[in-house]
Amino acid sequence: MEVRNLNEGAEKFRTRAQAAAPDYTKGVQTAGPKWLAGAEASGDVYAAGVQEAIAQGRFAGGVRRAGAGRYQDRAVKLGGDRYRTGVVEGAADWSKGYAPMADALRAVNLGPKSIRGSAQNYDRARKVGEALRAAKLAQVTSR
Repeated sequence: MEVRNLNEGAEKFRTRAQAAAPDYTKGVQTAGPKWLAGAEASGDVYAAGVQEAIAQGRFAGGVRRAGAGRYQDRAVKLGGDRYRTGVVEGAADWSKGYAPMADALRAVNLGPKSIRGSAQNYDRARKVGEALRAAKLAQVTSR
């Protein structure tokens, strides 16, 4: 079987993908309901695939195969711009997601501080942890 030169294939991939960006945007503008139905229907298949990947050690294998250099290269070349854009676009979602945590923290009665290293101070930390965990579980179960 004849296979195209890899450099030519990579160049074609790059130029065609750049040209297809408007098509991508147009396609996803109406894809939400179809995506939701498919994602909801595939929960069991997703779980089975994740369990198979875990059993076969695919995550660790992929990490080893990519190596530290790949991680650093992608993070340096792509991370800054994507981070900036993601934070700006995600600020409202962050606020919405953090609000129940903030409410839970406001409701905690820590009691008075005591001397450094005291059981009373450790109890304050435990109360914070328990409140945050309860708020997180309430978010997960309310979906």
